[in-house]
Amino acid sequence: MSGVETFSAPLSAEAISAAWLSALICDLSSPSFILERSFTNDSYWRDLLAFTPDFCTLHALPKIRQFFSVPVAVARPSQFRLLPGVRHRRIGPTKTFIQGIIQFHTAMAQCTGVFTLTQSEDSSWKAWSFVTMMDRLSGVVDRFGVHTPLCRPAEWNTIMDYTAVVVGAGQCGLSVAARLENLGISTLVLERSAAIGDSWRSRYESLETNTPRAFNHLPFVTFPEGCGKYIPCRDVADYLENYPRVLGLHVLTLACISAASYDASSSTWTLTISISGKASITVTARHLIGATGVGTMGGALLFTPSIPGKSSFLGSIIHSSEYKSSCAGTQKVIVVGGGCSAHDIAQDMANHGSQTVLVQRSPTAVVSRQTIDCLLTGYVGQDIHPTEIADRFYVALPLSTLRNSQYNFMEMHSHIDQDLRENLSRHGYLLPGPEDNFLHRLSVRRGGFYIDRGCAKLITSGKITVKSGHEISHFSPTGMVFDDGSRVMADLVIFATGYSKTTIKQVAEGLFGPQVADAVHDLGGWDSDCELAGVWRPTGHDGLWFAEGDLFAARFYSQFLALQIMARQMGLLSPDQRTYIHC
Repeated sequence: MSGVETFSAPLSAEAISAAWLSALICDLSSPSFILERSFTNDSYWRDLLAFTPDFCTLHALPKIRQFFSVPVAVARPSQFRLLPGVRHRRIGPTKTFIQGIIQFHTAMAQCTGVFTLTQSEDSSWKAWSFVTMMDRLSGVVDRFGVHTPLCRPAEWNTIMDYTAVVVGAGQCGLSVAARLENLGISTLVLERSAAIGDSWRSRYESLETNTPRAFNHLPFVTFPEGCGKYIPCRDVADYLENYPRVLGLHVLTLACISAASYDASSSTWTLTISISGKASITVTARHLIGATGVGTMGGALLFTPSIPGKSSFLGSIIHSSEYKSSCAGTQKVIVVGGGCSAHDIAQDMANHGSQTVLVQRSPTAVVSRQTIDCLLTGYVGQDIHPTEIADRFYVALPLSTLRNSQYNFMEMHSHIDQDLRENLSRHGYLLPGPEDNFLHRLSVRRGGFYIDRGCAKLITSGKITVKSGHEISHFSPTGMVFDDGSRVMADLVIFATGYSKTTIKQVAEGLFGPQVADAVHDLGGWDSDCELAGVWRPTGHDGLWFAEGDLFAARFYSQFLALQIMARQMGLLSPDQRTYIHC
């Protein structure tokens, strides 16, 4: 992630970067492939398809040399060019870097590389981090240009053939479909709901994006400026519903796969698709992509902790997924949870007059929207870049570097939220230590944080009471009893406790059946390189892919999933699909 702050410096960042690029070119072309002139010993190199047909991150120069020597020789990188916009940057109070972007070509693609340079003991500047990524395959022309036609009109038949079928018309499914059609790959999207965007419409009415509009556009179509800086959920839903209309994507609603089989000899899926109120259809495809939700790996089943005495409670109990808006006449409410949904719901209830208690079972990392803006400097503020450039700076540091950089970034900006944290703490709110901070929870743990949009003020003003430090013992007829004997009265208890954890194998079985799932790697978390295992990348089953994530992930990573599929369609991979072939 970028998380950086620009400042003026006497050295010319452009001159330093140009000298480094010359050293990099020499290192990459050298038969010895030593890389000592351009990389630090403790460097990171993350590659997103530029040199390898999968995502990978290598740490430490010996491992980088060993891994990349053959792929670089096969790719034959050339035509290096330093892009404008190189700057000195600061990641933490004392860590100074230079970041910039280069363009280059390989034997099969146009690529970019984002470099983060640090000054060595001998005063030379070398790469501490280098992220290379494929932008487009050579000879493949984008179809979604100003003067090019969109997708051809769909001809609905009982038997159809597509190159790819996407299951789910949320932000990830639509982004993947758009990227594939942009490359000329015929794609069908299946959505089980009656209308695209219903997954956003079904959420609580006060929900809005936690990140600014500029961070959340999907490929090729931007959010209207009238949505505001933070986009209400209904506007997100309307945007998603309009998205396939603008691009002419082929979407079937009220549709789901009732049977799926894969013929390895022809590399073909045969899918039986059930459509509500209509006869089933058969679709064949080379690739099948599961994109069934932002938290595909986070879980699909509602999780509510098992608490004794639930049947004795005289009030109502719901999961946060069932909550829509403040319930008129509800006087006393308990919200159990410490994430964004719990805080948003507690805020909504308190603002409508309910006596609200937030039961916080473990510490929550809290930041303000001002801190988020500092993290997203390429998208908001004075140093705004085009989305494609901002995205590349945002991923300039591999997730594996967060062990070193996230603490420094949060320390550098800690003054912004110092009063917020101190005031919350005085009101019994549990906060994690500095090592287990917001960035770590956002990027690695993927939970246990809250981006404040007003709930903190209600807590510190006494309009919301925090109950923390004690476990729930049991329900009573009038509320909850805690392990210290204390009681909280309630008419309504809302569990904002998320979803059960799910692996890719479990998701595959639920969507496509046990026979397909048997060939899928039982992954779904982070691999040893801090890359999401089996998401946006190979799953272990030929022709089967998964996509998940927020609006940024949908926009950014959908490009790489589409390029992986296109490379296979063009026959650019070795038989084991682990390397590119010589072109």
